[in-house]
Amino acid sequence: MLKTLKSSRARTVLAMRLLCFTLWGTIFISGQYLTIHLSSFPFISDYEIGMLMSCGSFLAALSQMISGRVADRSKTKNTVLLFAIAVAGIGQLLLVLPAHTGFLTLLPCVFILQSFNAIPCMMTDTIVVENVDKAGVPYGMVKCFSSAGAAAMAFVLFLISLRFEVDTTRIYIIAGGSAALSFAVAMFMPPTKGHAYGLKGKDEKTSMKAILKNGRLMLLLCYLLLMFIGVQSTNVFMGVYFATDAGMNAGLGFYGLFFAVCIGSETLFMTLGSRLIQRMNIYHVFYLVGAVSCARSLVWYLAPNVYVLLLNAVCQALLFAPLWTRLGPYVYSIVDKEMRATGQAACGIMTGGVAPMIGSMLAGMIAGSSGIRNVFGVMAVMLLVVVVVFYFLFKRERAVYEGMAGGGSEAIALAMDADTAVNAETAGFADAMDVVAVSAAMDDESDMRGTDMEMVAAGDGSDMDDADIYGTDLDMVK
Repeated sequence: MLKTLKSSRARTVLAMRLLCFTLWGTIFISGQYLTIHLSSFPFISDYEIGMLMSCGSFLAALSQMISGRVADRSKTKNTVLLFAIAVAGIGQLLLVLPAHTGFLTLLPCVFILQSFNAIPCMMTDTIVVENVDKAGVPYGMVKCFSSAGAAAMAFVLFLISLRFEVDTTRIYIIAGGSAALSFAVAMFMPPTKGHAYGLKGKDEKTSMKAILKNGRLMLLLCYLLLMFIGVQSTNVFMGVYFATDAGMNAGLGFYGLFFAVCIGSETLFMTLGSRLIQRMNIYHVFYLVGAVSCARSLVWYLAPNVYVLLLNAVCQALLFAPLWTRLGPYVYSIVDKEMRATGQAACGIMTGGVAPMIGSMLAGMIAGSSGIRNVFGVMAVMLLVVVVVFYFLFKRERAVYEGMAGGGSEAIALAMDADTAVNAETAGFADAMDVVAVSAAMDDESDMRGTDMEMVAAGDGSDMDDADIYGTDLDMVK
């Protein structure tokens, strides 16, 4: 029986890692080559590209919220995942296979692709976060395969460019094949039920008011929105600036190698620095991500040639590796279990919907009026302001949630933020951050909890089961 259990866990881990690898390779093409493909049409200007990307991002935001709600109320979230992968793959092919001669045929294809392109990633993150504890593997050691898949796809495109002439039409055909492979792998993902399945529509825990009343989640969403407006504005014309004569004119082949190096560094940092990232306080992760995003835009603005732009590899690693490793488990820990997919969807809407919509619009307006290079400079200044403002906002929130319950609450906060917090399968654990309950218990059980939680926060390598520690502490809190 033990062998069967280990075999089942191994299959689950393999399926999750393979899906992250193949799916993010597919999404890499959609994200990095769409503006390049659109710029190849003579009837589209830079300003219109920005507007088109903005409208597509609005549809992405809408579709993610709907899919998150549907997934939470579905018998299994896997059904939503499979449907979204299939439609996104069809969208990849529709974008290039017909001969588009005007907006009438091109617009529906772009909107179909962008509406469903972000849903598979969001659903995969939700399913992985809910199953890593059962599989016995840290979330970061699964999530790193998403970066590895994007890096591998970029490198494959570079190798192909060495032997053949590569254009975006062939690239999107490859993406369609990768989407089909992702669909096949997704069929082996562990069935994950929607926690709101069978509940009444007016249940308080499953209403949108539960999301809006969550102060920590609301502050996080505001942070993600403003930061990713800057990040996505930089991304919109990054490929055009690097690969075409509108900027560095380095070519599509070198662009693939460039991103293979950048995303490869992200993968390396997620793998080798996983323990370090997990030990970081979540607020320190937010500070780091904001500062690096500002530096990244500045590098693009100041770089005199493509070789200096290789510094983007360092920025890529320090920006996305800590954020993607910690964001999913953190959201998982601060929302009720009935709203986990919706909570993840809300973050996806900010990073892959609303922020790109506003960012694309801003980038298009700036590029159309003063050139693509100035997009990077303006975003660097904006991100600097965001970093300063949210430093004080997060500092205040940290003081509230860690200070009111005394020293022990900091350990609780750090333990909750770690990936091991995913192992706590209780809806009340998110409410443990409600300092009233924690502080009430601190007076009676402070010595015992302080000892236990210091072991968790310090990560001293003991063989004690983290889930047992959390369960013990929660019993004391109650």
